[in-house]
Amino acid sequence: MKINEKDDAAVSRELKWLRYGLILVPSFITMYIQEYADYGTFTLHFLMLLLLVTLGFRLSGSSMTLLSCLEMLFTAWLCFQYGSLMVFTAISALLFYSRLLPRYIPALFTCIHLIVLNMAFMVAEPLTRIYVNLTFLMALLLSSQLNRAARGREETLLLYDELRKRHFELDETRQRLLQHAAQVENAAQSEERVRISRQLHDDIGHRLIRVKMMMEAAIHTLPTSPGTGMAMIEQIRDQVSASMDDMRAAVKRINHAPQLEGAYALDRLLEETGRDTGTVTSYLVEGVPFQLYPSLQVVLYKNAREALTNALRHGEATEVWIKVVYSEAEITMEVSNNGAIPKELPGKLQSGGGMGLKGMTERTRLVSGALELRLEPHFTVITRLPVIRQSEIR
Repeated sequence: MKINEKDDAAVSRELKWLRYGLILVPSFITMYIQEYADYGTFTLHFLMLLLLVTLGFRLSGSSMTLLSCLEMLFTAWLCFQYGSLMVFTAISALLFYSRLLPRYIPALFTCIHLIVLNMAFMVAEPLTRIYVNLTFLMALLLSSQLNRAARGREETLLLYDELRKRHFELDETRQRLLQHAAQVENAAQSEERVRISRQLHDDIGHRLIRVKMMMEAAIHTLPTSPGTGMAMIEQIRDQVSASMDDMRAAVKRINHAPQLEGAYALDRLLEETGRDTGTVTSYLVEGVPFQLYPSLQVVLYKNAREALTNALRHGEATEVWIKVVYSEAEITMEVSNNGAIPKELPGKLQSGGGMGLKGMTERTRLVSGALELRLEPHFTVITRLPVIRQSEIR
């Protein structure tokens, strides 16, 4: 047997002093109120009991159980030999064996101890037997309450350690999520830079080449045909003006990317869609809006743009609307339209969808979100993303 490690990893100093006190104090009081023929023998008996108590603090396993049984019988004999005050030495033994494991050992020892105590006081007065039994039972009740409190304290500490472990795990998960979010943001910025560089190369670069060729032609034409040469100069001016407009637009997209502006970007996206296509648009926000981490804004914006493009191209929708719901746990965006559902759509969905749907799914999963489709009453693309607020980024 062993002391319950869950209750207490080691015997406390307070318990030691309490056990010694329950032995020494009654022994001194008994020496003063009663007379004995041989005080040396009396002292020897209590020194033997103190030795048993000291050994009990050092032993473990089956030796501890045997020592508890010996101490229990010895304290009962002391009660028989020296009177009712010795019941406190029995309580000292009770405090020791009540901590043994398994649980049935303390219960068995308590019953045996109570029986031998009553046998020790069998010839005593009834009032003395009542006093001894009540004192022992009250000590038993107090000991059980203290052990239960100790177990509760240990369980609380274990729960605290478990919560702290979970907190560390959640913090690590949060850091990984932030890393994924940063990767999405970097990927979006890289994609935008690549697109702008292609536009600069394909559109503006080719236009500048045409301007250069037209200027060379104008130089050769002006001396012989001033009218034709001036017409070519005017075309060059228009080409340069268009190139400047394209350059300003590209620089504006670099310095002020709409996909990083959260709900306002979706509002402008709908406004531009309605203005360019004549489609009826509406935008609804539920909950209290807050600033999101840029990668989430990228996913929302790109998913909304892809869903609107599909609605107009494949569903021939005349009305589109976006609803964004903010909550503590997630942000949900629903992009719906009143267009017709293509007949081949169910088959595409079973095979994982087309390139646009696969792109939205991969983009959403990259930030630990989920993409859902709803066919009734209107075709709706639902994007659910976990909340990562910019205020939480350190």
